[in-house]
Amino acid sequence: MALRHIEFVVGVVLLCGAMALVYMSLRSSGVFDRASAPYRLQARFEQIGGLRPQAPVKAAGVVVGRVRGIRYDGAAGIAVVEIDMDARYRFPADTRVSIRNAGLLGEQHLALSPGSASTQLSGGDTISRTQSALVLEDLVGRLLYDKAQASSTGH
Repeated sequence: MALRHIEFVVGVVLLCGAMALVYMSLRSSGVFDRASAPYRLQARFEQIGGLRPQAPVKAAGVVVGRVRGIRYDGAAGIAVVEIDMDARYRFPADTRVSIRNAGLLGEQHLALSPGSASTQLSGGDTISRTQSALVLEDLVGRLLYDKAQASSTGH
């Protein structure tokens, strides 16, 4: 009988430990941080580089949202990025969004630079002030082309 009691206590302790691990995992992932539903914004870019869905959206280094999805608008020839913004954070309508790298070759994220407009962005709005990604290959190609042009003209 004493052995069954010990087994029961050990089982309860293991179950409590497993529940604590699940809770801590969910807590650290930010599942409980969302007090209300996110609002969705759009931004249009000529070049998104390596931006991926679920990439962070940051303002002053703080994650304020996530990239929900990316699609190509064939009629306009641009990429449309859908953003889920945390409802706790509001930004002026003239906010600027740019694609940045985390380090030289790191993952890309969206960086918000708030403007000074009195009206705020709300669900369904499109951020019109965008800065596309700088693609390293394009920059190197342009540099090599400029060097070749300069050497062919004798400068």
